[in-house]
Amino acid sequence: LSVSEKAAKKTPLFWGHGTFDDKVLFPQQKFGVDKLREQGVNVKDKAYDIGHSSDPDEMKDFADFVDTCIFGSDTTTSSGEL
Repeated sequence: LSVSEKAAKKTPLFWGHGTFDDKVLFPQQKFGVDKLREQGVNVKDKAYDIGHSSDPDEMKDFADFVDTCIFGSDTTTSSGEL
């Protein structure tokens, strides 16, 4: 794996993964995240108790991640609303 320093600094990554994923095995998340971090990529990783699918909590975490990337800080209130 080779990631340019410029790309690593400019491309934050969110990696959500299901602990019960039977398509992309869960241990592969840690391996992939570690490899990306070794290349200087800013990776936010989070595990969810799901299989190979998405989850409302994962989508909220991803939306918060995107908001933080765009606006520079968490823009949600304590109620979870923008």
